[in-house]
Amino acid sequence: MFKRTKVCAGVLAALGGGLIVSLPALAQSAQRIEVTGSAIKRVDVEGPAPVEVITAKEIERTGATTVNELIKSVSSIDIFDQGELASNSPSGSGTANLAMRGLSSSNLLVLLNGRRLPVNALYDASGAGAAVDVNMIPISAIERIEILKDGGSAIYGADAVAGVVNIITKTDYQGGVGTVGYGQSSRGDAKEKRANFVAGFGDLTKDRFNVLFGLDVFKRDPVLRKDRDISKSVDFRRYGSKDGRRSFAPEGNVVDPNTGGFVGIPYTPCANAADNAAGRCKYDFNASLLTSINGADRVSALAIGSFAITPDIKAFVEVVGSQTKDHFEAHPVPDYFIVPVNNPAEAPYSFPCALEAGCVYIAGRFMQGGPRITDRKADLLSIATGLEGSTSALDWKFNVGHGVSKVQNQDSGYYDLNKWVDATTSGQLNPTVNTNDPAFVESLKVRPLRVGKATTDYLNAQVSGDAFKLPAGTLRYAVGFSAVRETLSDKPDPLTQAGEVVGSIQQSAVEASRTERGIFGELQIPVLSNLEAQLALRYDKYPNESKTSPKVGFKYSPTKRFAVRGSYTESFRAPVLKQLYGAQEQGAVTLTTDAECVALGVSAAPGECQINAFQVNGANPSLKAETGKTYNLGIVFEAGEHLNASVDWWQIKKRNDIASPTVESAVQQGLWSKDGARFFVYTNLQNIAGLQNQGIDVDARMRFRGTALGNLTFRDGLTYYIEQKTQTTASDPLVNYNATYALPRWRNTFSATSEMGPWTFTGALRSVAGFYDSNDPTVISSTTRQVASDTEADVQVMYTGVKGLTLIGGIRNLADHMPPFSATNGTNNQYTQQGFAELYNNRGC
Repeated sequence: MFKRTKVCAGVLAALGGGLIVSLPALAQSAQRIEVTGSAIKRVDVEGPAPVEVITAKEIERTGATTVNELIKSVSSIDIFDQGELASNSPSGSGTANLAMRGLSSSNLLVLLNGRRLPVNALYDASGAGAAVDVNMIPISAIERIEILKDGGSAIYGADAVAGVVNIITKTDYQGGVGTVGYGQSSRGDAKEKRANFVAGFGDLTKDRFNVLFGLDVFKRDPVLRKDRDISKSVDFRRYGSKDGRRSFAPEGNVVDPNTGGFVGIPYTPCANAADNAAGRCKYDFNASLLTSINGADRVSALAIGSFAITPDIKAFVEVVGSQTKDHFEAHPVPDYFIVPVNNPAEAPYSFPCALEAGCVYIAGRFMQGGPRITDRKADLLSIATGLEGSTSALDWKFNVGHGVSKVQNQDSGYYDLNKWVDATTSGQLNPTVNTNDPAFVESLKVRPLRVGKATTDYLNAQVSGDAFKLPAGTLRYAVGFSAVRETLSDKPDPLTQAGEVVGSIQQSAVEASRTERGIFGELQIPVLSNLEAQLALRYDKYPNESKTSPKVGFKYSPTKRFAVRGSYTESFRAPVLKQLYGAQEQGAVTLTTDAECVALGVSAAPGECQINAFQVNGANPSLKAETGKTYNLGIVFEAGEHLNASVDWWQIKKRNDIASPTVESAVQQGLWSKDGARFFVYTNLQNIAGLQNQGIDVDARMRFRGTALGNLTFRDGLTYYIEQKTQTTASDPLVNYNATYALPRWRNTFSATSEMGPWTFTGALRSVAGFYDSNDPTVISSTTRQVASDTEADVQVMYTGVKGLTLIGGIRNLADHMPPFSATNGTNNQYTQQGFAELYNNRGC
């Protein structure tokens, strides 16, 4: 059979044979199926709401090895790939979440075969990352992916403000396929090894059963930042930007304990005189061990048993299990130290002492202790069973399921704060040298352990059928009920909860649960022979509030080749458990604006502000659900037998958005405190924000059969953002962030495929618009630096000329193109600081 390409130069072989009973040509089949966005089966996939379908064949042609990589070829899905690019996020590193319409990942509902999966067990107190980790889903078992590009709360309940991604696996599959693959970059790193096996036996029609089993094994070596020119150093003056090297240097830099500002004197001479900038030593954290693209070690398995109780009633049991292991390394511990005024290289220590009696405060980095390490293990188990069928002209289904996500972060290379303070202030530990007693250093260390577990238990019941005849056709209906029980347990070790781990940040614990219940109804109304209406209404009951979500849609087809469609949907997103019940968490931030230095009373030359601080964020049990309104209006048309296309305008208005004040806003409001030289900036979650995004989706396909180049297929997918407006607080105006940092106006994917006998040739161009190199639209002017647009080309060749064998070879990023430089990324530690936006990676060819 088949499978996919690899990194720069890759080859893949598939052995076996089989039969896939896949989705038919929907527009031409009389068979009715259920399409994401409606609970009523229909013949035509093109209904009132826009739904993009990615088939197994199209998945194969992208060359994607993971679901996350596949989605990057879909223009309507937003890209911000920080989980794959950052190795220093306690909750996010190693994960991959999907987002759409400029909203956060928790606003996009991800389903597996129409059923919910548990969210990643570790996520921030802000709610960021409270979404399904799609890296845990085996790509080899996927038959198709349906993307509802419309609000889905009227059918599916919460979390579907932006839309729904429904990943649908193979069913009634007979045969077996084994696949192996290998690839690497042109620089010899980023090696990927892949093997999978899919097998099925039994025919539901003839044998009354089918068993499907799939296994994916995937391993990827990391790419180090130092091995790419763009990310090899955080000193971005080579690009005309700032020097982003840190002042927490091994040699130590003297700090004014009253203001937290640097006094312009290194504690010991800088190892390299060139590193002495603005009177202090600098440390380049990109120049050694940090990864640019994280490694991965994943195993995913799927088993589905289907049983035909009668010709019209089927039972199923589905089990999905995955495990991911990640290894992350960060630089040795940075901290503030009290040390003698005299240089220890010239005179002995004199302890104990106080700041006013012979000691100074320095910002340093304890290199002898070695790197800080996180070994992450994530497990996913999802079990579902149910019945579905047709009885007395009714289509019905009932299913129950249990899903659990477990994540464990085992850290090393960190220190007990109390022991650390005693050792450094007593003179037992000299943080600026590598000659301390190794046994004593080890005695100060701790191994923090954080364990998270998120579960989702659900029951779904649904009935649909024909109600009665109308002059234009049959009115159809669906009604359904669901109950979902969520639990979350996030347990950092006690020292981490207390903020007493040197080199780490304070992380809160949470033990929380809730049950939601919902009931919905939907009507498919033939108003005229060429006019269809959709009405839907859902009521959801949460412990603290209830929400009703309506939907109205239509599809008008004046001719067989032309249709107009539109919809209005109201959606909502309930606060996630940690937003309601979590405690305070800290995150390290660096304040770099002149206004922040002025507000905090720290002296710095213009453009040289750099204050290391902690952002303190926390939950709010009084939070209400975010609400949204989505509008869609589009056309679908065919031009002869060669072209079909759709153009859709959409708009989302969101209110009561859960957000924190920005760090800069909190500083300006005086929401900060100071302990010694440490600044703490306080933000907390509130329903204070608003959002208004609108754009246009274009999807066009052209087909030409029997040409001199074989059967040709061209496809172009475009998402163009007209506006991306955000309201920071309820009293602030909406500000347009469109075309600011990592929010490009458009994304486009063009592909061309030629099928010539046993050969298939595919080429793709993935393009992203440029944007202003600033995340603050209020300061943008005609002189603001801009990040250039970016295009990458992929090619793939597949050969099926030998029975039972398929060979696939491909090159990703054919031109070995590096992403365009972004100064905002390089100098702002909210981002990965690799010199390019998280829309891209620097793997190259």
